[in-house]
Amino acid sequence: SLTHSHSRAPRVLQVLRPGGVVLLRDYGLYDHAMLRFKPGHKISENFYVRQDGTRAYYFSKDFTEQLFAAAGFKVDQLEFLSKQTVNRKEGICVPRNFVQGRFVLLPD
Repeated sequence: SLTHSHSRAPRVLQVLRPGGVVLLRDYGLYDHAMLRFKPGHKISENFYVRQDGTRAYYFSKDFTEQLFAAAGFKVDQLEFLSKQTVNRKEGICVPRNFVQGRFVLLPD
């Protein structure tokens, strides 16, 4: 669950020294996969369950920044990436969105 993922931050803090860097790239809001979910798959805001039972969270820049700041990181770089994936065989082009960032652990 997303709550479980939030609890992983202390583990990262146990092995990362001040000045250490975390790189992140994950699904962003309004990614094609998010838009395809049918009613009944939404667990909470931006949080969905797939048909196979796995879960997916779609991040915003603001939420990602707050998440890392609360864990003691400085945002070095954070961007919302939008790309298009083209399936020539099917003749479709779909939006793919990602949040990508570089975060530096601040000294205590």
